[in-house]
Amino acid sequence: MTHQRHKMKLRLAEQTFSKSWPCRPISPADAPALGQLLVEAYRGTVDYEGETVEQAIEEMTGMLGSKYGDFMPSSSFLVEVEGQPVAACLITFWQEAPLVTVIMTHPSYKGQGLGTFLMRQSINTLHAQGHQDLYLFVTVGNDDARHIYEKLGFVVVDKVGG
Repeated sequence: MTHQRHKMKLRLAEQTFSKSWPCRPISPADAPALGQLLVEAYRGTVDYEGETVEQAIEEMTGMLGSKYGDFMPSSSFLVEVEGQPVAACLITFWQEAPLVTVIMTHPSYKGQGLGTFLMRQSINTLHAQGHQDLYLFVTVGNDDARHIYEKLGFVVVDKVGG
């Protein structure tokens, strides 16, 4: 099933933080734990299509490879609690610009600002590296995510899929 998505764009500028958490860069070795987080974060949402953990691990392995452009480890971050990822923001270089390939937060940690924090962390790193713009796709109906992106300054530039 293909969902309609909005392509959004942000002109990069330094971000300030109201909250912060210890985070670290994502590495390809994180694919299994991120696959598990992907299923847990998306289950019951408009973006969930019944993927198994095995399928999600395969998808994360692809993202950390070159499935959606070159993985950018220096601007991709995760927050862990007791060694387990609870939130992650993965950036790839896609069609000549950085792309938020996936951002996810475990349901037990939603509403605490982790996703916004990780986005700001990635934005600041990309801006410091000299990138001008950042893109993402948000599924129509994922109003909570779209609201966060708009608060960060993202604007809709196109509609795709459907």
